[in-house]
Amino acid sequence: MKDVCLACIGFILQTMIFLAAGRLVFQVLKLKEDISLQLILGYLAYFAVFEILFTPMTLLWVSLSTAAGVWAVIMAVAVLRAFLCIRRHRHMDGTLGQTVRVKAEAVWKQHSVMLLLLAAVIFLQCLIVIFYEDITVDAAYYVGTVSTSVYTNTLGRFDPFRGGILQNFQARYVLSAYPMNNAVWCRLLGIHPIVQAKIVMSCENVIIANLVIYQIGKRLFGKNRKKADLMVLFVCVLQLFCGTIYTAGTFFFTRSYEGKAILANIVFPVVLMCALWLYEEKEDRRVWAVLFITAVSALGFSGSAIILPAAVLAGMVPVMRMKRKLSGLPYCILCMVPSVLYAGVYFACKLGLLSLAAS
Repeated sequence: MKDVCLACIGFILQTMIFLAAGRLVFQVLKLKEDISLQLILGYLAYFAVFEILFTPMTLLWVSLSTAAGVWAVIMAVAVLRAFLCIRRHRHMDGTLGQTVRVKAEAVWKQHSVMLLLLAAVIFLQCLIVIFYEDITVDAAYYVGTVSTSVYTNTLGRFDPFRGGILQNFQARYVLSAYPMNNAVWCRLLGIHPIVQAKIVMSCENVIIANLVIYQIGKRLFGKNRKKADLMVLFVCVLQLFCGTIYTAGTFFFTRSYEGKAILANIVFPVVLMCALWLYEEKEDRRVWAVLFITAVSALGFSGSAIILPAAVLAGMVPVMRMKRKLSGLPYCILCMVPSVLYAGVYFACKLGLLSLAAS
C-alpha cells in the first residue's frame, strides 16, 4: 500500500512539474493556450534542462543527495514562476471556479463522449504497461542503474550489471540522464526504483505519447478534436497488433520505461508534429525552438538519438521544399547539432578516447 501511495503522489507531482515547465515554455514562445501541447513541451523542456545540468554533475562525482536537492530547488522555482504567470494572465471577469467550469464546458463541447472513450483507452494502456513484465538487458540497465545510484548515493557511477565502480563509459548510455531522473525522485520521495521506473514514468510516457498523437491528429484534420481523438484510438489499436520486436507498438506496451521507447513514441512523433506545424505556418519560427528542445531532450533518453538528424531531415526538408521556404535550413541544421555531438562522444568512447576519472 505504501508503494501504491508513493507512486500516486510521484505521478501527480511529476505531472504538475511538467505542466509548470510547459507553462514557462508557452510564456517564452508566446503560444496560444493548449493544455495537451503544454504538457508535451513541459515534458521535453524538463528533460532537456535535466540533461544539460546532470551530465556535468555525473562527471564531477556529485552525490545523488546533492543533485536531488539542487533539482528540487529548481523545480520549486519553476512551479512558483508558473503559478505567478497563471495569476498574472488569468482573466479577472470571474472566480477561479467559474473559469474552470467555463473551460471544462468548452472542452466537453469540443470532444463530447470521445473524451470519455479516450480516457478509458489511455487508462487501459497504463494498466497494460504496469502489469506487463519485460525482462531484457535494457530492462536491467534502466532499473539497475537507478537502484545502484539510489543505494550508493551516486549518479550512475556504478555498473548496474555487476555492481562495481565503472572504469569506462558505457558508450550506449554515455549521455543518457533519463535514469538519473528516476533516481532523483526515488531519493526525494522514497519511491522504490522499480515502482518509479516501471510504473510512474511508464504511465507518464504513455500519456505524453498519446497527447503527441492527438496533436498530430489535430493538425492533420483541421483542428477537429473529435477526429484527433479517433486517431488516437486507431493508433492504439494499431500498436496493440504490432507484435514484432522492433515496432513502436512493442516498445510502447512492453518497454515503455526505456529510453528507446521514448524516442520511438514521443521524440520522433514530435518531429512529425513539428513538420505539420511548419506546413501550416511556414513563417512561425517557434516550431524550430520546439524542435531544438526536442533534440536536446532526446540526448538524455538513449544513444539511439544519434539517428535523430535523419528524422529531422526527412520531416522538415520536404516541407520547406513544398513551401519554397528554405530560409529555415540553418535552423534545421542547428536542430541536428545535439545529436551530431552525441555521435562524436559515442564514437570517442568506442575508440577508447574518453574514460572515467576516479573520484
